[in-house]
Amino acid sequence: MMHPPCANHSQTLAYVMATPSRLRAFYAFSFLKNLQFFGALAVPFYLYRLNFNYGRMFILEAIFSVAMMLLEVPTGVVADKWGRKVSLLLGSLFLALGFFAFGVFRAFWVLVVGEVVCAMGMTFVSGADKAFLYEFLAAESREDEASRIFSRYEAAGTAGLFLAFPLGSLFAGSGILPYEQALGLVFVFTAAAMALSGAALLGVKESHTARADGGFLRHGVEGFLIIFRKKSLRNFGLDYAAISALTFFMFWFYQSLLAREGVPVSWNGFAGAGFNLGATLLLSATGPLQKRFGARKILFFSSLIPGILYIATGTVHGLVVALIAMSGIVMLKLFRAPMLSAAMNTLISDDHRATVLSGISMVERILIALMYPLVGALADYSLDLTLIILGCLTILASLVLRVGRLREEEAPAAAPGR
Repeated sequence: MMHPPCANHSQTLAYVMATPSRLRAFYAFSFLKNLQFFGALAVPFYLYRLNFNYGRMFILEAIFSVAMMLLEVPTGVVADKWGRKVSLLLGSLFLALGFFAFGVFRAFWVLVVGEVVCAMGMTFVSGADKAFLYEFLAAESREDEASRIFSRYEAAGTAGLFLAFPLGSLFAGSGILPYEQALGLVFVFTAAAMALSGAALLGVKESHTARADGGFLRHGVEGFLIIFRKKSLRNFGLDYAAISALTFFMFWFYQSLLAREGVPVSWNGFAGAGFNLGATLLLSATGPLQKRFGARKILFFSSLIPGILYIATGTVHGLVVALIAMSGIVMLKLFRAPMLSAAMNTLISDDHRATVLSGISMVERILIALMYPLVGALADYSLDLTLIILGCLTILASLVLRVGRLREEEAPAAAPGR
């Protein structure tokens, strides 16, 4: 039955007007979940508020990594079974509870529980957010815009980090409250932001909710094994996991590099905000850069250059070298992630998308968990040697795991008229 022309026009207009609003909800979620006010204060928090040494600090982080590793696939199955939105709402709730525990309690066992709760929250979000966004784009027939919109999504998250880092540092050092108490409150503020991130998605409806057949474990294992069964996806996944794991350690070492160069702790937040701002600007230029150089070359050099920068700052001291290295490594880590995510999504079926993406994150967490004790022990011996070794491993991974031709680069040959 045909709709009257006016009714049909009205529905179309409402649909078109609603689309940007739903995209803004995704961007708001990305921004709010990255309002991590403690981001530049993690080391002072452990050392001065909790009176931990580096050994206890890395025990907690190792527990977090192992929990992430164990929970990636099960929480990905929840997203595939009951929907991405449900998974994201649960993730926001658990993150809020975990960060609140860190801000209020000091007992080691409570913080262990807090780490596990935070890990559960992050794994509920991991993979599900990008799967939700991609399926929204697919329902709108906008898959060809995935790389650009994924970059905007990541840019919104980076903008949240850029705002939160200096605000947290300024608050902690303002003297409004005792320093130790302020270090706890930045975690409470972060918990509030996590809760708001879930609220941002309440008005977004899923266009598709996958219903998997069979048991949870079977579905999860099958989704995880897809990564290794499909060569093209395996190359993407291993490249993503290895380079991301290696460059991840700069988030821990940049405060040590600043201290090495005599920079006061109060400037840590501004340094962190600076390289996150750089990442935001770089992400906004993803489209033009892809057109000029091609995605495959960008992915290769964005993995090779961090290795060179690691080695540079391990061999040459100086504030300028340290700032260039830490900014370059972090910016390129954040820049390449959405490009790989967008490309991988085209290779994954709907019913396993969140599980496979969570599986890739699981591989990354396995690598980080294995590297934590080794990198920590090596850093206690020599920070410079640690940076050099990380640089050599990153260069090796960039050469060995170099991804093949991307689907979007093949598109012109398949459809020359576009």
